[in-house]
Amino acid sequence: MKTLKISDEAHAELTSVVGRLMAEAGKMKTYSDAIEALLSKSVMLSPELLEDVGNLIRNNAQLGYATREEFIQDAIRLRLSSQPEEETLSSTPSRKHTP
Repeated sequence: MKTLKISDEAHAELTSVVGRLMAEAGKMKTYSDAIEALLSKSVMLSPELLEDVGNLIRNNAQLGYATREEFIQDAIRLRLSSQPEEETLSSTPSRKHTP
């Protein structure tokens, strides 16, 4: 077992994830389970893209997004719903973010 120093904010987030995992599974979970769950659901985005999303949210409160996560989930849903049924996502060209 290793010791890891984390911020109070990270500790609060891990505790929240542990609580959600326990509620879903109906049994005791650990911080290790929470970290594994977070890593398995993680997506790496460039700092520049995250900054652009954050700025868009801050400067456009009328859009109704409270967090970057909400915006990104909505953007993914919008993209998925715009795909013609016969076209698969694997045939969709990847696009680089340009500010």
